[in-house]
Amino acid sequence: MDKNFAYGRLYSEIANGFSKESVGTETFYFKHPSLAEHFNIHSNYELILKEAQQRGLYTEKYQIETAISGGWWSAAKESEMNMLRKTISNLIKTKNKLVLPSQKDSIDSQIRRNEAILLTFIKERKDVVNYTAEDFAHERFLDETVILLTYKNAALTRRAFTTEEYYDLSDASVEKIRGTHTNNLILFSHLNIKHVAATGFFQNLVYLEEGSMGFWGKSASECTKYQIDLLVYGKMYKNLIKNYAENGKPVEDEITSDPEKFIQWVDNKSNGEDNKSSIIAKRASKVDGANMVSSHVGATSEDLNKMGVKIEKLGGKSLLEIAREKGGTIEKFDYLNARDNL
Repeated sequence: MDKNFAYGRLYSEIANGFSKESVGTETFYFKHPSLAEHFNIHSNYELILKEAQQRGLYTEKYQIETAISGGWWSAAKESEMNMLRKTISNLIKTKNKLVLPSQKDSIDSQIRRNEAILLTFIKERKDVVNYTAEDFAHERFLDETVILLTYKNAALTRRAFTTEEYYDLSDASVEKIRGTHTNNLILFSHLNIKHVAATGFFQNLVYLEEGSMGFWGKSASECTKYQIDLLVYGKMYKNLIKNYAENGKPVEDEITSDPEKFIQWVDNKSNGEDNKSSIIAKRASKVDGANMVSSHVGATSEDLNKMGVKIEKLGGKSLLEIAREKGGTIEKFDYLNARDNL
């Protein structure tokens, strides 16, 4: 699906306050919760977990300890799993601090490899750890969320089923409805909402109206969580672009016209790209085209393209190549000398 169309679809569903999905021969409308509903729904999990323990189900921690003491599982494997989780978490943090897409791709490969290894441990442990209180709580939590947020009509006035009707459905039907609802939730990740907020069509709307009442037609407390997040990100990006323009450093059209490039650019700024390269950048601050060279040494042509960076060429060599030859920086003298020898 074309990305702009996909972002447009997400926007329309956020604006409507629901998502329309087909499950088999039926059509369901999944309501987007308000902020209060969102927190109320998630607070239920702890109550359900306590209920599971009152029913006699053991927690995952207890069952793992029992499996280790009984010799069905080992402390070494449990330690390895914890180490893998920590490694994955650290790799994600490292990736978020990187600037070059090629470096991020390399970290992504390491993350996927470690996740695959972790998954084999999880499957092996599942064979020795029985149904846990957490398993019960997770399934019940999904069921209660689906029951609460699923409707038969776009006006969201007729619930799709009562609690009794839902639990009378076949296991196969429940799994399909749960799966469709879960996949729908994934579409509204923070990253996707950021991408929608950065699109040209949404930025145009934010320039016309910034308040929730004028934008969504209701007060902030009545807006869905997605509507609040989208409007907040949209306003933030609008102000960011405006501030850069007013300071004489307008964001390039190549970046603002591509939501994914723009979010990458914003992330780079938040992770301190400007601070890291400020000293080097000052050395070439009075030289046209040399400002961003030092901070991109080691970048591939594909990296530069993804980042919207254009590098000038002098005498058949790019400024990046000249910078690499000089040990990673390019001084004003080097730049002017290269130009004089053209």
